[in-house]
Amino acid sequence: MRIALIDDNEIDIFVNQKLIETAPFEASIRSFLNPSEGLSNLKESEADLIIVDNQMPQLTGYQFLEQLLTFVGSNPPKMIVLTASVHEDLINQYQELHQEILLWEKPLNVANLTSLLA
Repeated sequence: MRIALIDDNEIDIFVNQKLIETAPFEASIRSFLNPSEGLSNLKESEADLIIVDNQMPQLTGYQFLEQLLTFVGSNPPKMIVLTASVHEDLINQYQELHQEILLWEKPLNVANLTSLLA
């Protein structure tokens, strides 16, 4: 499992990496504090799962995934957006972008992640 973790907060990156490491599956994790850097890297190498923060100053999670979807084609990786508050308007916004985008409340839920990847 190749996971790309994009978040502008070092503490959130650290916590989410540690949570993923407790999951019952093998994963290589690439972390990016800069969403533009993450996009550039993902253009060069693939990921099976992308976990992105919704609120970032350079690019929002929505803008990040919007740009990502322009170059990954019709078979994108699994995509999870982490947010402090999941509400219907936000869900609808992401669903209009792509039906497979999942919105989860912070922090990352390892049980849900394990179930998703099973």
